[in-house]
Amino acid sequence: MIARNRFYMVLAALLAVVVVSGWAFSAALAAPPASSQVYGKSDYDDEIAKANKKAKQMERELEQLEHDLEDTDDAILETNAKIVRLEAKLPILEAEAKKATERYDAAKVQQKIVADKLKAAIALDEEIARQIQEDEARVEELKITLGALAREQYMDAGGSDSLALVFGAESSSDFVNRFAAQSSAARVQANALDEIEEIAATNRNRGARQEAVREYIEELKAEADALVKEARAAKKAAQEKKDAVDAALKQLSELKAKLAKQRSEAIAKQKEIERKQEKVRKKILELVKKKLAQERALNPTPMGKGYLSFPTKVPYITSNYGNRYHPVLHYWRLHAGTDFRAYCGTAIYSAAEGRVEWAQPMGGFGNQVMLDHGIVKGNSVLTSYNHLSRFAVKKGQYVTRGQLVGYSGSTGTSTACHLHFEVYVNGKTVDPMSILGPIPK
Repeated sequence: MIARNRFYMVLAALLAVVVVSGWAFSAALAAPPASSQVYGKSDYDDEIAKANKKAKQMERELEQLEHDLEDTDDAILETNAKIVRLEAKLPILEAEAKKATERYDAAKVQQKIVADKLKAAIALDEEIARQIQEDEARVEELKITLGALAREQYMDAGGSDSLALVFGAESSSDFVNRFAAQSSAARVQANALDEIEEIAATNRNRGARQEAVREYIEELKAEADALVKEARAAKKAAQEKKDAVDAALKQLSELKAKLAKQRSEAIAKQKEIERKQEKVRKKILELVKKKLAQERALNPTPMGKGYLSFPTKVPYITSNYGNRYHPVLHYWRLHAGTDFRAYCGTAIYSAAEGRVEWAQPMGGFGNQVMLDHGIVKGNSVLTSYNHLSRFAVKKGQYVTRGQLVGYSGSTGTSTACHLHFEVYVNGKTVDPMSILGPIPK
């Protein structure tokens, strides 16, 4: 009876271990993977999308910047454009690096979860094996007990029936003792057989449970191996993204140092270009002074809008007349004309009738046509057409309004094909839009 009670106590303890372990496994299996957020949509996806949108906007702004940086050295434009693009790209790289690091951290957490599950599963397998081993040892003990009882019964085989028990007894007390011993042996034998049967049934259930646990262990081992590879790949990707950020920062630093050097050289060069352009304008001013003196135009009056026609068939202004701050060289300068979009080879037309003062290269203006429109309301009026690829007129030629004078280009200090159009009134530049008519729709 004591043995049976001990068996039930052991069985209860084992069932408690199994139930608790099962709860632990169920909780572990039910828990969502730590990396579920990472391998789905990450917060950094929005950050990357915003950075990409900003980078595309920066590309559109660069196109306008090219017009604002007219007369700027191509090398500076290229360096500045690289800096702008790199500064726009850097937030993308940084967000991608953060996301890659997040993926790696999540893979490590998932590794830990699987490792804990595997450790618990192995512990449960070992516990079930230990229980089976203990019960098998108990079965051996019971078999030994049954064997001993069988031997005793064999030795007492001749007196095992009721008459032998009665007549074989030497006294009444001997009879009682013999009867009690025989009954006790029968009970022990029955209990032992029952316990063996119960242990066998329990161990069959344990065997099935152990087989399921071992299959689960194999699945966890495969998952752990896959996570090792995944973590290595994520770590490599995170390092590559970090290296990309570091490389971009290094390149940005080098480009800014290069731009600083180019800027100081370009300012000196720009001053020389402006000196030459001013020489051209002084020449125009002297020419106008002589003309005004000859014409005795002492009372000039405003001409008003509409006197001049647009020099391109489809006028589209890319840069207006006026003072502007150079975003790269960091100083103010006058943009003395109006820039019109004119793709390479676009026909350029005279804004009014007049005489060709010259058609030749003129320093930073590139190929320039200068037209003298004579005296208008007491004002000397000249127009110039700059950065042309080739001429359609020559010095001294008279032209009518709208006559072809040349073709657009990118000569001189121009950075892209366009028309830089200037208007001189009494020898000084004015805003062409003050004399041109409204832009046709």
